[in-house]
Amino acid sequence: MFALTVTNGQSRTMVDHTHAHTHPAEPDFENGAFDEAFWDDLYNQRTTIWSGNPNAVLVQEASALTPGRALDIGCGEGADSLWLAAEGWHVTGVDISDVALGRARAAQQALEPRTLAVNWQQEDVLDWTPPAAAFDLVSVHFLQVPPDELELTTRRFSAAVAPKGRLLIVGHSPGDSHASQHPAKHRLFSPEPVVAAAGDGFEVIHAEHRTRTTPDGDERIDTVVVLQRR
Repeated sequence: MFALTVTNGQSRTMVDHTHAHTHPAEPDFENGAFDEAFWDDLYNQRTTIWSGNPNAVLVQEASALTPGRALDIGCGEGADSLWLAAEGWHVTGVDISDVALGRARAAQQALEPRTLAVNWQQEDVLDWTPPAAAFDLVSVHFLQVPPDELELTTRRFSAAVAPKGRLLIVGHSPGDSHASQHPAKHRLFSPEPVVAAAGDGFEVIHAEHRTRTTPDGDERIDTVVVLQRR
């Protein structure tokens, strides 16, 4: 999912889940006003934008964890949040788009909502500070921020991780086969700056370029960082 935010009229952030989903109309990264209205309009172009399936790395990494409190940053139409809730997590799903969150709520209603503990919250994730040390898992998938904001963003999200909790950050790798054609290729990142920004309070579980195969048989490379607070 592409999802840019704006502060003082300047585009700042992109969330990109297109790796395993249908493709919406590509945003104009040079001239767009990437605010809530922009993304609501983008979502309104189709009845669904994404596949409804959870991100594969989330499933791989969270399946081995004891469910607790989870924060899904840039939750879109809610697939990751709903998967976590079905696994027993108490989830906060955050996104800038009210339309996307409406779809997430509708998806929850279709899935025995009384059994799924999800709190949907509308926020511009780069202007919002999550509660400190409040979550056992903070999951951030394909939030491709400008390089000069990666450190600050990582620190903000890592501060929300509770003791012994985990931070999961996934993005398109600069080594990905599609990197040169990515509409914001300068925002692709490697594991090292994420690990450095999180600081010494975390143990590195994974910090790697991980290969995956899409449903179409395309081989892609993601940056995967999993950190555990000491």
